[in-house]
Amino acid sequence: MDGQIEVTSKQFQRHKLFTRELPMLMYAFGDTMAPAPESVDVLEDILVDYVNSMCVQAAKVSGRRGKVTVDDFKFVLRKDPKKLARVEELIAMNKEIETARTMF
Repeated sequence: MDGQIEVTSKQFQRHKLFTRELPMLMYAFGDTMAPAPESVDVLEDILVDYVNSMCVQAAKVSGRRGKVTVDDFKFVLRKDPKKLARVEELIAMNKEIETARTMF
C-alpha cells in the first residue's frame, strides 16, 4: 500500500437511526409509498449530519458550562426564524403536555 489506509465497512458501519420514520415522512411530503432505500439512506445521512452540526454549534455556544441547554439551540437557530418558531412551538406544546400530566 502506498501510505494509504484501507477502510473497511466495519469501521464506518452506520447506525440506521431514522430508517423507519424517514419513508413515512418522505411519503407525507409527496414521495412514493415505498421510496428507494438509497434515497432514504441519503436523506438519513443529511439528517444525521445536520443534527450533529447543530449539536456541535450548540456545544460551542455553551462554552465552559459543560451542558448544552435549549437556549443554546435557540441561539444557534436565531438567524432562521422558521426553525426558531418551530422550536418555540414544540417547547410550548411540551409545557402543555406536562401541565396536563400533572393534572391527572
